[in-house]
Amino acid sequence: MNRIKFVVAEKSYLIRKGIASIINRIDHATVVKELENINEINSVLLKHNPDFLVVDLRLLYEYSKFKNSEIKMDLSQNGIGIDPGNGIKQENITALREFISIIDERDEIYRKLESLIQEKVRNRYEISKQTELSVREKTILHQVAKGYTNKEIAGNLFLSSHTVITHRKNITNKLGIKTISGLTVYAILNNIINIGDLK
Repeated sequence: MNRIKFVVAEKSYLIRKGIASIINRIDHATVVKELENINEINSVLLKHNPDFLVVDLRLLYEYSKFKNSEIKMDLSQNGIGIDPGNGIKQENITALREFISIIDERDEIYRKLESLIQEKVRNRYEISKQTELSVREKTILHQVAKGYTNKEIAGNLFLSSHTVITHRKNITNKLGIKTISGLTVYAILNNIINIGDLK
């Protein structure tokens, strides 16, 4: 499974490196970019497509006050604020998913971050389970890629045509691929069929 990606934007070098170090020690997590300001935040988010943005509340406050654009990320779901303890009130900032204070103990920061990471890992696992083809669906896809019609597949696998059609609809919904050629390419790329087996 791909790692959960973080961008860390923090003015203080020591705090930025400390947060990045904690994140990189958590299973399934990695920091893909560190920033000392967020002037170019949207291009960084577009390039790295992180799961979470950990951001100094001062930077967020300055950005929202002086820029005429907004950060292109749902911060209420994917934003983690670093409270520098300088009087910026959390309620004056765009809603964020979580807050870390610079006075939090290492274990407290680790616990907050690990909880978010584990939730994201569970969500990814559930999504992958929903899009994973069953053994029967792979068998049907193999037959589709070989060029058989629904009636021929039903005969080959001792199923009703209705059952084959239902499986094909499920395959199409899971993969988002509607054409036979697209399904064939998917089958080849995922080792469901060998090129030599094609008609």
